[in-house]
Amino acid sequence: MSEEVVTNKSVTYISNATPATITSSELDLASCYKDNEVVIEVHAAALNPIDLMTHQLCCSYVIGKYPKTYSRDYSGVIVKVGKNVDCRWKVGDKVNGMYEHIYGERGSLTHYLILDPAKNVPITHMVEVSKDENDPYDDFVYAAAWPLTFGTAFTVLHDYKKDWSPDSKVLVIGASTSVSYAFIHIAKKYFNIGTVVGICSKNSIERNKKLGYDYLVPYDEGDTVDNVKKLKENELKNKKFDMIFDSVGNHDFFPVIHQFLKPKEENSFYVTIVGYNKINYKNVSWRQFLSLGNILTAINPFKKYNWRLCQLSSSNNYIKIGNQMIKDGTYKPPIDSVYEFEKFQDAIDRLMSNRAKGKVVVKMK
Repeated sequence: MSEEVVTNKSVTYISNATPATITSSELDLASCYKDNEVVIEVHAAALNPIDLMTHQLCCSYVIGKYPKTYSRDYSGVIVKVGKNVDCRWKVGDKVNGMYEHIYGERGSLTHYLILDPAKNVPITHMVEVSKDENDPYDDFVYAAAWPLTFGTAFTVLHDYKKDWSPDSKVLVIGASTSVSYAFIHIAKKYFNIGTVVGICSKNSIERNKKLGYDYLVPYDEGDTVDNVKKLKENELKNKKFDMIFDSVGNHDFFPVIHQFLKPKEENSFYVTIVGYNKINYKNVSWRQFLSLGNILTAINPFKKYNWRLCQLSSSNNYIKIGNQMIKDGTYKPPIDSVYEFEKFQDAIDRLMSNRAKGKVVVKMK
């Protein structure tokens, strides 16, 4: 037996009928990778809502009965490098990124992740996060916490509209989500967008003010649409929005969207990362995604506005920009809570609660 055989533990599931569990397998570090691959010893991985959705939507008769691994965000140390890998990736390098997969046998909630850095493009060398003496988290935790959410927010702002300026105006539905946290920082610090209005609970107003929102409207005090309309009339001189970004699942503005969103010929967009309705992560079903509202909104040829369901793009170099913003101190990944690997189910429960303010991270080491 090779002296480099290790036990690789991962969080896996078979289908929506089986719970997530820790499974173990032997991994020979001397031969487990190809010439174009690296082996990363994972130190931390972050959970995302997509992990909950893919698990609960997984039918083994359709997808297959093989073990599927949780998570996409990761941070860790390269321990093996194939001979054909670009020379900028070396043994000992601290790296982080986003491993793209749907129902993959490889995922990031594992002790060892094997990937091709030329194909799994969202990978970068870790940068140090500015911390004070009371900060309880290390750089691996922070590094695992941002690639997917930052990349999603950057894709929304970068891929759909190209002419942002200090005169631009954006409405964010769900200002307290992790994606919206990245969104407000990118909008203000990278694209220099002049006005960003957020919708959140009244208890989150003070927190979100500090993030950079120009105006905030509580959804739990009166009619939200009416309150945004009053703000638009009184504070924005009745100017309409260049973009409405929905990070929670909402359709309240659709019946009167012409009052809020600029005409489509002015390159305005309604962009959602969820769809027509808010998702109950404790009971996800295909009907939530295939609802009549989602279908009609997507295919209606007569709608007078641009509507998009955002899909994360790995081709827009967001990983480099995220690193630079962290270096510059203009973005610091928000952490809700950190769990040891053996307590992964507590981490899943926390994410499923819909109460997390920031990322839920699992430490492998």
